[in-house]
Amino acid sequence: MDIIDKGILAQLASNCRITYEELSRKFGITANAIKRRVQKLEENGVIAGYSITLRPAMINANALFGLIKSNGSIDEREYVNTIGQNPFVVAAAAYTDGNYALIAEYITSVDLASIGSFLRGLDGVESVEFHTFLGNPGKKMNLSKLHLQVISPLIKDARMSIVEIVKETGFSARRVRRALNELINGEGIRFTALLELGAANSLPFLVKCTYDERQIIPSEIHQKLESSYTLPFWEIYISATEPVFFCLMAVDNLTELEEVVRSLRRETFIKSAQALIGIYHDYFEGPRTRELKTMLLEGGFADKLPKIQPLNEP
Repeated sequence: MDIIDKGILAQLASNCRITYEELSRKFGITANAIKRRVQKLEENGVIAGYSITLRPAMINANALFGLIKSNGSIDEREYVNTIGQNPFVVAAAAYTDGNYALIAEYITSVDLASIGSFLRGLDGVESVEFHTFLGNPGKKMNLSKLHLQVISPLIKDARMSIVEIVKETGFSARRVRRALNELINGEGIRFTALLELGAANSLPFLVKCTYDERQIIPSEIHQKLESSYTLPFWEIYISATEPVFFCLMAVDNLTELEEVVRSLRRETFIKSAQALIGIYHDYFEGPRTRELKTMLLEGGFADKLPKIQPLNEP
């Protein structure tokens, strides 16, 4: 994977509806070359699929990063899937030495308490660490019946072509494009690529860092790391309550991993850096996806949806 592949993936993760032509203008290569790269990333499993969901602001959701330390007695895949049974968990991952990370969403303090109780009750858990993290919540917007009808086929494939959406809905291409533009510009819906960083022989890892609040503010950390570690850097979760952040990175081998971590420790604003190597991860339906499906069901589009999990069931 080179810097252009990395840029394409970042764009698709931000908005998977972006066209090959738009990507072509951004990266200075032909649309056909972009298409071939995307197809190769899909074939290699780096792009695991495309997803559509509500933005957090649409349901007043808060984002939570969790770190679990276990005694390592349970199979990693089984444990990740068990974590994903919690209705508030949207992603979970297994790392080395019995460590697990998760992303969850909650609306009320009762939700937050139930997440903690569930995780602490899992077999083999030694400790659970929570951090509400800073992120872009999007905006609230009203979804019309037209919007919902255009959204309904995208539940199966958020990157579905305009031609396919026209066939599914019976609308004109112009009407579909207008509705999609309203959804994207309204910032109430997220169209994203689901990435599998462990595919194509890359080595994903999570770095937990503490930083010096006297030297840097949270809003500067993302820009600093992305510019200094352009290729390995993927995502960052900055705690809203403590001088801690978790950075998701990927490299080709252990030697590169060691070099990145050593470099992080030399950063003057970083006090400590601990790396955990990724083993397995998965995505799950969280509150925002289930709420969107509920809206579609109530709008009369039940026949377009995969089986829905009720909101009050784990």
